[in-house]
Amino acid sequence: MKIRELTGYSGKMIKGRRWELFLICLLPIGTELFLRTAEGALYSLMLYFGSLRPFDLFTGRNAEQAVLSAIFSLLRFLILPPLWCGLGARLMMFAEGKNESPAFYELLLNGKFILRSVSAAFFVKLISALLLTPVVVSTAFAVNMLSDGAEGGELFIAVNLIALSIALGLYWISVRIGLTAVPLLLWRKKELSAFSTVIFALKFMRHRRSMPFKLMLAYLPLTLTVVGAPYFIPQWAASYAVGISIFFKEDETAHERACIHGGYGKSTAA
Repeated sequence: MKIRELTGYSGKMIKGRRWELFLICLLPIGTELFLRTAEGALYSLMLYFGSLRPFDLFTGRNAEQAVLSAIFSLLRFLILPPLWCGLGARLMMFAEGKNESPAFYELLLNGKFILRSVSAAFFVKLISALLLTPVVVSTAFAVNMLSDGAEGGELFIAVNLIALSIALGLYWISVRIGLTAVPLLLWRKKELSAFSTVIFALKFMRHRRSMPFKLMLAYLPLTLTVVGAPYFIPQWAASYAVGISIFFKEDETAHERACIHGGYGKSTAA
């Protein structure tokens, strides 16, 4: 899939609806920024009044700071997944040109949709943590060996551990990029459970992770500007959704051809 053709086609599709898509995209982004800003503001007040030391922000030793961190983490975990998955659902409706129903607010009032969204977010975090653990462990061992003045065989082991950490880290990034498709796939594969959708996303995006990565390289620098964000964020989101839709059509076409050829082979053999 050529990114230039994908972005060009998506740009034509969103003409007249750019601001509508931007407002939908802004809801989860704005909510996350609001929660993180509110958390930072409370930490700032604690620092100002002396109930929290700067170093405690990185250690979690302060009980009040730990409680606040846990509360805001829970709020983000419960509030953000339905917003992101609702955005994914609307983007897939847009990409496939289907009926604009249900509305965004109807999705957020659907208990089953909220449960699937939160559950999927949990499994995404769990898989990410499991894949990141070897990176952290191998890096920690390498740093400890080097800090203790590793020589000879220990130095060789430390260097290999660093190389292993880099390789595993790149794989983790690749998987994380693939898992960004989960909010869109939750809507497209409504018959699957949250866990099955996450596993499906890993398989579905296995050889297709370059598409979201290339889109990120193309649009991220443009969306970091205040002027460019309202214009390019909806096009970025639409391009991703259209790309996922095209991947589904490719798989469906390949499946139909396999069925036809398989049936033809059976009939010929008979």
